[in-house]
Formats: sequence, structure tokens, C-alpha cells
Amino acid sequence: MTNRFLTLYLMVLLLGCSSTGAPEERDPAREAPRFRFFWQSDPVQQELPSSFATVHNLLESERPMLALYREDLTHQAVTDFFVHLTGDPATALPMLYYAEKADLSLSLIFSLVWVESRFSPVAVNENATSIDRGLFQLNSLTFRHLSEEDFFDIPVNTWHGIDFLLWCLSHTDSEYQAVAVYNAGLTRVRAGRTPASTLVYVERIREYRRSLEKRFRQYILNEFPFDAA
Repeated sequence: MTNRFLTLYLMVLLLGCSSTGAPEERDPAREAPRFRFFWQSDPVQQELPSSFATVHNLLESERPMLALYREDLTHQAVTDFFVHLTGDPATALPMLYYAEKADLSLSLIFSLVWVESRFSPVAVNENATSIDRGLFQLNSLTFRHLSEEDFFDIPVNTWHGIDFLLWCLSHTDSEYQAVAVYNAGLTRVRAGRTPASTLVYVERIREYRRSLEKRFRQYILNEFPFDAA
């Protein structure tokens, strides 16, 4: 199995950009950081099926996708799963990288982006007074300091989308309350005025996430078979 160095090498090519600005109610001085990687490891040795017990234990953990992404043995398999899911490593790799750095559930991030843009980095939704753009459908009013180029830059859009979701999580009690705020804004959700369209939005994320987690589990079981007997 290809080791993690190849994945990080690709990330060097993808994440060499930065932008200014931040969502409202955040520190406007915050920026998407630049990244340089000077990391390498010995090639991962071929593992025997008997060693797959650890994989199966991690598959039963609270956040199996993230746990297995962090393991050398399964890192590339998880990466391959999400590259296939999105259809493009240029889309999947920044999402995996920033979600892992933020310690967020991969199934939550990828489900949110599927509902927002169907993994299209050029998706556009025109509202009455604003425009949503890119993978995370960043709003032109909330992210007013971003240039149009920034909105369609995958790493920049991903960093701001995940950073904004972190902010939503810090102001709510659950992941699904957070995605409601991501969609409708904190004021309306806190006031109990969550729009019906947002409730549908949250349920679509929930349903896609359940399906995604089921598919991922079966994929890992097929890739790393283990007979406990």
C-alpha cells in the first residue's frame, strides 16, 4: 500500500495558497495559513491479515473514519475511499487534511459538502442579496473579504468552511445544531426560528451521513478482512 508520504506530497501541490478575511463574528485578521511539509517516514511494511484486528477495533470507535485516516496501515485506503467519493483528489485531499487538523468527523464534513455543493468546487447559488460559492458554499456577505478567486480555490474555500463550522460547533450543543447554524445563522437558530428549509437541510445531511458511514464500513471490511476465530 502506498505510504503517507505520497499523499502529503500531493498536499504540498494543493495547499500552497492563502487568503484574507473571515466570517462575521470572527476575528477578521485570521487568514488561511500557508503550509510547508518536511515530513517523511519509512515505507509501511506489508501487513498480514492477523494484524487487521486493530483496524476492526478502530472501526468500532466513535469516529472510525478519522481514526483510520490517522493510522499508517489504513491511511491510503481511507484516502482512496474519499477520492473515489468526490471524484477528484484535488477536492478530497484538502478536505481530509483540514478536517483532520480540526479534529472533526470526516463523515460530517463530507456529508455537509455533498449537501452544499455535490462536491463541486465551482458550484454557485444566487440568493436575493448574496451569492454562495464553492465546495462549502461560502456566502458573499459572511465572507465579504474573500475575492472571487478565493471562493473557487479549493484549499482556501475548504479552510474557511471548516473554520466556520468550528465556530458554529463552539456556539451550539451538537453537530446537527451546528450545521443548522451553518445554514441559517446563529440568531435565528437560537431564537427558535429555524426555517423549515434548514430542517430539511439538516435531515439530508443526517441521511447522507448514515449512508456514507455504512458504505465506508463495508469498504474497510473488504479491504482489511479479519477472522477473529
